[in-house]
Amino acid sequence: MNLSALKSPPFRSYVVSLHIALNGFWAQRVIMGWLAWEMTGSASFVGLVAFLNFVPTLFVSPLFGVVADRIDVRLGSICSYTTAGTLSGIFAAISILGGLTPALLALFSLLTGTVSSTNHPMRMSLTPRLAPARDLPSVVAINALNFNLSRLIGPVIGGFLIQSVGAPHAFAVTAATYVAPVTAIFFMRPRERSAPTSAAGDGYLGELLDGWRYALARHHVRAAIVFAGIGALAGRSVLETLPILANGVFGQGPSGLGYMTAAAGAGAATASIFLTISKPQQAGIFGRHVLIMPVLIPLLVSALTIVSSFELAVAMVALIGATVTLLAISLQSIVQLAIDDHYRGRVMGLWTTISIGSGAAGAILMGLLIDLLGVVAAQLAIGLSLAGLSCLVLVRFSRWRLSE
Repeated sequence: MNLSALKSPPFRSYVVSLHIALNGFWAQRVIMGWLAWEMTGSASFVGLVAFLNFVPTLFVSPLFGVVADRIDVRLGSICSYTTAGTLSGIFAAISILGGLTPALLALFSLLTGTVSSTNHPMRMSLTPRLAPARDLPSVVAINALNFNLSRLIGPVIGGFLIQSVGAPHAFAVTAATYVAPVTAIFFMRPRERSAPTSAAGDGYLGELLDGWRYALARHHVRAAIVFAGIGALAGRSVLETLPILANGVFGQGPSGLGYMTAAAGAGAATASIFLTISKPQQAGIFGRHVLIMPVLIPLLVSALTIVSSFELAVAMVALIGATVTLLAISLQSIVQLAIDDHYRGRVMGLWTTISIGSGAAGAILMGLLIDLLGVVAAQLAIGLSLAGLSCLVLVRFSRWRLSE
């Protein structure tokens, strides 16, 4: 089993504390999506709220990748989690006092997305240094399992909170969850980087471009980034617009949204568990599933158009969650194993931009197409076009020696 990283006390502490915050994060995503639909009844606005939560990644994560390679990422992580909790608390207070508007919800989504974008490269730079370097595949697999288990639990909590205490007070609960990682990280002492953070005199832009050149010069990293973008663009176009399916198509209300989002989390958790108990990822190895998933995921999105029952739709969402996660974890492991510590922040900043930014583009595109063409036509257009693109990309990369 690929659990060797759990022998490290700092990593164990991090996993537990972050799980608490991640449950709050996913509950908060459900709450925001429900409020967006409830206040406007607009599929485009639901997509916009999801898009605003992710679009900062396109610009912020690469910039903070340089910062992560320069600073003490432990302190940087503490600052980002503290800011996220504070913003959630402020928004909860505004909502409880009755001042919530669609514009404020959109602003909150943008602000929290910005803070989250600063955290991504820091977290991906910090966690490999909480366990011995030889346990890096285990670190990636366990982090993914932790993240996806929270996707299973958090949405259910979010749906329950909406029904029991209302969305404003639910936000107050999610704000409190950020205390856990702040406290845990404060007492951690990660191992030192394996090499100097940067060459003297490079300058900020020079360091950023140096990190990108470093990543794109490695064909395994370059391939992983392209595949991740396609998988996220297709799969997240559905997973980030679930309120439209849950309530707009099937009329199931907030509990239905919770079940659908939890189904996506269950699929993702199953994929994470599978990879955790499987043979550890080897450097430079592209498994068969890495070549299949970029085509399969868009085809699953297209297949949603023939689903007529809520129960079958939930099962399909679970399958999409599983395939998207299986692809993403495998690709992230390939990237993490291919890079050095002193480039990790910048490379993972680029990785985050592509993988999450593509999901943001998929969410807003799906919302717009649904408003223009309807749900069926939108899912067919996105699914079939990306399946075709994936086939072309696979042909383009077929000259590379991809091991199974």
